[in-house]
Amino acid sequence: MTESRSDAGAAHAPHLSPGIHHPHRAHRPHHAGAALSDALILAAALLLVTVGIWVRHGGWTELTGGSWPQAWEAIGGLTGLLAASVAMIGIAFAARTHRFERAVGLDRALLWHRWMGETAAVLLVAHIVTSIISAANGSTLVDAIRLMTGDEQYMALATVGAAFMLLITFLSLGFMRRRMAYETWYFIHLLVYAALALAFAHEIFLGTDFAFDPLARAFWIAVSAVVLVIVIGSRWGKVIRAALRPLTVLSVTPLNDVAAAVELGGRNVATLRAAAGQFALLRPLTPQLWWQPHPYSISAAPRIDRIRFTIKALGGASELMTQLPVGTRVAVEGPYGTKIYEEFRGEKLLLIAGGVGIGPVRSLLEDFDATAEPVVIYRARRPEEIVHYDELEALAATRDGRIIPVVGRTSDLKAGNPFDPEVMRRLVPDVTERVVVVCGSQPMINASVHCLRACGVDPEDIHFERIWW
Repeated sequence: MTESRSDAGAAHAPHLSPGIHHPHRAHRPHHAGAALSDALILAAALLLVTVGIWVRHGGWTELTGGSWPQAWEAIGGLTGLLAASVAMIGIAFAARTHRFERAVGLDRALLWHRWMGETAAVLLVAHIVTSIISAANGSTLVDAIRLMTGDEQYMALATVGAAFMLLITFLSLGFMRRRMAYETWYFIHLLVYAALALAFAHEIFLGTDFAFDPLARAFWIAVSAVVLVIVIGSRWGKVIRAALRPLTVLSVTPLNDVAAAVELGGRNVATLRAAAGQFALLRPLTPQLWWQPHPYSISAAPRIDRIRFTIKALGGASELMTQLPVGTRVAVEGPYGTKIYEEFRGEKLLLIAGGVGIGPVRSLLEDFDATAEPVVIYRARRPEEIVHYDELEALAATRDGRIIPVVGRTSDLKAGNPFDPEVMRRLVPDVTERVVVVCGSQPMINASVHCLRACGVDPEDIHFERIWW
């Protein structure tokens, strides 16, 4: 059954959507198992061993019982080791290994990657400052800076690497990142690999931690090699595999003046092992777009022969994506997204979507049966922004569910703000008995989570993907 449009606070503007297909479903992805705990244990072990190497080589003794120059040198050595270790952990988090990404989700993995990067930058600044203070003992500050930035062997390379790392961190801060095109930020961000490579020689050949300890040096080289293999085999391996096994555009169906449903097909669809609620990075293999991967949500339960994405044209690459000719080859990297939705079987669902966030919600609605009694709250500012509505109604009708469109400015809604706890309880009286999935902009996610918690929904039953760009 469907909520009346007057009760929902807006009129529904119908839009024809591609038909709902029902061939055999694609195979589901494997569960992640203990990937999260394993990764965290390995990361903690690396940090403990790193500190242990520093202690074994007299760092703690120099810090607590040595002269001031020795103490500064000890702090410089420890912060340098920790900066490199944390940076490698951050890169490993962002490498998108299959089991780890399935366990935590790409959004959380990249959030942790960002935290590791910022922590590494702070440790790097501390390493630079304390090393210069230590080197300035018995000489001028200018001489110490000259020694630490170029006069000493390998230090010129390390200085360039440090500059790259600090530049990347600065440009990754929210207020700077929002001023840049994604492609610009992304390619600058790749300098992190050069930064670590340029610093590697000074780590190995300078100081006492690795230069005079073959075992510690072998350990550090082994850790660096493992991270390199992970990055090449997973992060860039995914890109290469996607390019070698592209899908083909089967259809592009306009949904309104800014959005379209893009359906891809080919023999490699089944190998993606995609599931409803996930997203993928699409890279059309055309002269204009081959170098630009962009994330788009799966908007229909994947089949063994086709997969559909709903794309909103926001300018640039996304606008070109909605105009791809049939037959265009598209590299599909992913899919990404946790498999928590598999745990919802047998639970009643509340799905909250905003704008083009209806894509993953629509695919999840198709993927569950009548036991979910799904309720979909569909938020949009204008009737023209509503897409896939006929599909949503058809799916809800066969699943004992209902669709609640909420369209218009918040101040104009007759039924009130749906993210007000009282309004939410009126729209969904049994809200506390449901598992909730929220898909939309970050402000809408924040408003939804705040409202749901105020309604008494268990935070463990509220699920969403953070905006990671």
